[in-house]
Amino acid sequence: LQAELTRLHKRVHDEFAPLAFLYDLRIHGGLAHPPNKQEAASAAAKLGLPKGNWHRTDYLRLLKLIADSFDRISEHLEAASQVMD
Repeated sequence: LQAELTRLHKRVHDEFAPLAFLYDLRIHGGLAHPPNKQEAASAAAKLGLPKGNWHRTDYLRLLKLIADSFDRISEHLEAASQVMD
């Protein structure tokens, strides 16, 4: 049971990571609070994105990560709604 819970925790963590990055960007990127470049860079690196000097392709990679995250989460919610019917 512990191994299964650990696996599920990692899966949820991985699937929500791009969305959590948006929150980190809001907090550390200077959108809602004073910017903290080190924390923003660390959050980006956790997703495999560069720590700085972003280019257009990096923003597109982030958008793809977010879209894929939404797709996976939507699939889980759809499957759960089928079970509830």
